[in-house]
Amino acid sequence: MINKKGNLFAIISVLGTVVFVMAFVAMFVLGGSILNDTMGNIFGEVRSIGNITENVNVTYYADKVFTPVESILGNYSLYAAVLYILGIVLIFTLAFMFRNNLSGWTIALFVVSAILIILFSIILSNTYEEFYMDGTFIGTALHEATMASWLILYSPTIMTIVIFLAGIIMMTGKGDEYP
Repeated sequence: MINKKGNLFAIISVLGTVVFVMAFVAMFVLGGSILNDTMGNIFGEVRSIGNITENVNVTYYADKVFTPVESILGNYSLYAAVLYILGIVLIFTLAFMFRNNLSGWTIALFVVSAILIILFSIILSNTYEEFYMDGTFIGTALHEATMASWLILYSPTIMTIVIFLAGIIMMTGKGDEYP
């Protein structure tokens, strides 16, 4: 008997990971840009306070505290790009794990799901591009996140290649229906 639940779990795991990686990285970059801009404004105001008394200089202490925080927040695009690449590695890992667990009926399910995910990546890329081309502070912050923005803007092409290769990996294993 064919293990249809196991086959369905393999497809959902691989393609669900693709959707999760794209959406998570896009939200991470957008949220990081907003947080970075907000914290930059707050830190600037706190640094402008200056001396409270002759022995307490808020600017000095703010520089000591805020410099490491700014360096962490300033690299949010690098973190997002690393998460995107680790997600792609996870997709290939899942494809290799489920390589010998597929049967013939799951090929159609995989193809339909892959087409839906590629459509999702096109919608996500176009939505991100609207924020990217916007002239507000979000657009400016997204221009600074060059690597992550490039990965998200070109995610339809990247995900098409990733899904194609993951499909090849998954479908070349010896399934339950083959002798």
